[in-house]
Amino acid sequence: MRVTLAGWLLLLLLPLAAGGAQVGAADADSASESPPQSVLETTPATSPTEAPELLRVLLASGLPLLTIEASSAIAVTVSGGESVGRMASPVTASAQGAGIRLQSALGSMNGASFLLTPEGGGLLRYRNVNYRGSFQVSADARGGVLLLNLVPLEDYLRGVVPAEMPALWPAEAVKAQAVAARTYALCRRNASRNARYDLTADVSDQIYPGTSREHPAADAAVQATAGMVITYNREPITAYYHSCSGGHTRNGTEPYLVGVPSPEQSPFDQWELEYTLAELARKLTEGGFAVGVLTDVAAVAAPDLPDGFRVAFCGSGGRVELTPVQVRRLLGINTLRSPSFRVELAGSTAEGLARLEPWMRTRILAASGEREVKVRDCVVTNGRAARKLASASQVLARVQRPDKVRFLGGGYGHGLGMSQYGAKYMAEHGADWRAIIHHYYTGVEIVHLSEVGRMPAF
Repeated sequence: MRVTLAGWLLLLLLPLAAGGAQVGAADADSASESPPQSVLETTPATSPTEAPELLRVLLASGLPLLTIEASSAIAVTVSGGESVGRMASPVTASAQGAGIRLQSALGSMNGASFLLTPEGGGLLRYRNVNYRGSFQVSADARGGVLLLNLVPLEDYLRGVVPAEMPALWPAEAVKAQAVAARTYALCRRNASRNARYDLTADVSDQIYPGTSREHPAADAAVQATAGMVITYNREPITAYYHSCSGGHTRNGTEPYLVGVPSPEQSPFDQWELEYTLAELARKLTEGGFAVGVLTDVAAVAAPDLPDGFRVAFCGSGGRVELTPVQVRRLLGINTLRSPSFRVELAGSTAEGLARLEPWMRTRILAASGEREVKVRDCVVTNGRAARKLASASQVLARVQRPDKVRFLGGGYGHGLGMSQYGAKYMAEHGADWRAIIHHYYTGVEIVHLSEVGRMPAF
């Protein structure tokens, strides 16, 4: 979704290991505050009489074969809950046409889809990561194996919350993170009823590393807010959150995503990114926006956009206007850290006989004998009143030729909804989790999920 704190932690760790904001595609948290490895003891998240909400989290797809391990024997069922046997760890699942073949030391079986559940409340393991709940394996549309983790909502949050925010940050901030993450998951679950899964396990939704990041402090935040969700018009909202905003969150398209001041202190309050015009032209070409020799980059007003501007790239081969979000995707969401930026041209000045072309943008600092020069449809003026003169292609002038573009911005992430560093700052200054939620999401209510209806069964 997002773009969040967890991503740039991975960037900070990469040099030490040779790990995201988006960091992969996520924003970041602090390496010095990353929580220790998980505790594996199960803490009940729901009452014994209440069936837990299940989420279907995508762990893998498109693979011809994958291996599943467990801390116990594995019970195998098919649609409708019919038991078809048990298997010993490890189990391999391979694509067989439109179906799946399971194989272990106890034998093999073929079918369209299987549900694998560890016996005795154990854990399943995939790629050396432990997961609670069950695994569902089936064939995907590409003829590979689709692996989903069917996990109770509150157990899912035990993995997500400390992966998205350091568990030892102020408790009220971590509680706000738990409520935002729970709400986001429910919203995605409700929107994906006809899809094969609800959420991915990476930064395109929420980072979910199984049990590997679980922490008692994060567990406490999940339990303290159990079942609480953020609603607008009685429905769970898309509770976007991000690492930091640079002082002010952005407007979104939903009525509850209104930009607000965000008190925060982060490593990314201000930043600067610089390209030469040639480098930026190559980036545009690689992104499918070829404009030839790039001569001008400028922000232009766009009242139809929440951000209020587009970035215009002008060159010898044409002009293209991109939204701040599109520019961030073009340059890389971990490079251009947020869509909250301004554009500044930089370059040198030169004096002499300058050749002007219609597509050029240049400012005459001092002209010889003329107030302005019109080249076809291009008017260049020295700041005095403009009037059209006969066509000319050269002028003796002292001109500024920009050759660099600077993006000056603040924050890390998409800037929508809750700032995690803002939540931290507010909690440190006495705000509770409810106040944090109401600050960052406009006009919302906080209710128990039972008040917005149960999620349908599979």
